[in-house]
Amino acid sequence: MRALVLALALLAALKIWTQDTFYRSATEEALINAYRARAASTCAGLASGPGPTPDWTTGPRFVVGNPALKVHIWQVDHEQWNARFRQPFLIFSGGSGLSCTYDILAGTAEIVRS
Repeated sequence: MRALVLALALLAALKIWTQDTFYRSATEEALINAYRARAASTCAGLASGPGPTPDWTTGPRFVVGNPALKVHIWQVDHEQWNARFRQPFLIFSGGSGLSCTYDILAGTAEIVRS
């Protein structure tokens, strides 16, 4: 009887994990497709200058929270806490050490050299 209950609990956990994984991947793909063109044009506008312009249309990553902000998780009263841990961002790698972080909510971008 214990083995049956354990097997059912394991199957339930596997079902929940599978559904969560499918939901997250579909949501990520939908957000990337919805904001890719807008983000790429904003990043290209910032990168206009001397030298070759990176191709910002390939390989965006969707992340929640901007890892470049120096805010700790326990600093919940910090003014940039939401941007660090809750807001959605698209990060493009432009080659030659450049990356562009596009804030979906604000519609702004920032280019950093890593």
